[in-house]
Parts: sequence; C-alpha cells; structure tokens
Amino acid sequence: MPADDQPPVSPRPPHDDRIGQHLRRERLVQGFTLEALAEKTGLSRSYLSNVERDVNSPTINTLRTIVDALGTTLSQLFHAVDRERRVLTRPDQRVELTRAGVEGVTYTLLNPDPVGRLEMMMLEVAPGASSGDSPHTHAGEEVGLLLSGELDYWVDGVHYRLQPGDCVSFESSTPHRYHNPGKVPAVCVWSETPPGF
Repeated sequence: MPADDQPPVSPRPPHDDRIGQHLRRERLVQGFTLEALAEKTGLSRSYLSNVERDVNSPTINTLRTIVDALGTTLSQLFHAVDRERRVLTRPDQRVELTRAGVEGVTYTLLNPDPVGRLEMMMLEVAPGASSGDSPHTHAGEEVGLLLSGELDYWVDGVHYRLQPGDCVSFESSTPHRYHNPGKVPAVCVWSETPPGF
C-alpha cells in the first residue's frame, strides 16, 4: 500500500517515539515561537521546550492540546514518526548483539528493523577473537568493509589479510570465517542479504 494511503496509526506511549522532534519541526513550519505556542495552549514555555527536547513525556491529552494548537492531529503526528522510523535509524536506536559461543565479537545492527532484504551492521572483533575454527555457510550474499584494525578472512579456504579500506564480497553459501590477529579491535561495516538477525 502506498505510504500516503496508509490507515491512521493508533496512538502509542509518546515517550517511545521521539515525538518532541516532530512537534518542534511542526511548530517551526507553522511559524510559532515557543512563547506563542505556550499562550495558545496554556502550557508553560519551559514545559513545551522540555517536550520538544524529549525531556518531558506528555500525556495523550496534553499532546492533543499541543497538536490542536499547531493545526495538526495525533494521527498525522504518529504517521510522521512511523514514516521516519522506516527510513531513519538514529545512533541510540541501534541494537547491539552477540552470538552464543562466539567470544569477543559484537554486532551492532544499523538498521534493526529492515524493511527489505538488506541488513547493515557494525562488526567489532576483539584482538585474538574469531568466528570459530570451522568455516560456516548460510544462504545469501555478504559485503564487508574494514574501517580500522586488521582482519584475517578465509573464503572458500583462501586466506586474505584485510587492512583498513579493504572490502570483501562473496556468496554466503561459500565457506567463510575470520580472525583478528592484531592488538586492537577490528571494526567493519558489514552488509548481508537476507537479514541474519
């Protein structure tokens, strides 16, 4: 269904959704100062400022008072929040994971709720850590870019020593494994399809 034709979004607890940033954007679009909005809503300027900075979490009734004063609706506001969530992941919304039995390896999902077939992550491999002694395989494709440190990578039994800026790409059904031989963490940006987490 096209985004413009989506049904109204049911209200959820406002503090989960970065409501304040959207309220501030709407206020600026409408040309209101905080003082003018305070006068129109009967809420204090400092309270409105805290709401916009996501310091205070307004109740649904207070939120309705604010959006009414801005000439919008709760449904439109939540729809804007949902639309942003599908497109944008901010740093504090990333998800950090580890795999059972794999010590010293951290995966940080950069798009934790992928809407398509592509998953992006940061991979940090501690000095001496590895994916294990045995290569593994799975369906899909992978592309990895080493940002810092060094990483030994084996694809189909062939060894590659990756330096910062090196990129590997291969079908995930090809046996592969990695190991950090260095004294600092190896940090990579990794992409795979389909999502593996």
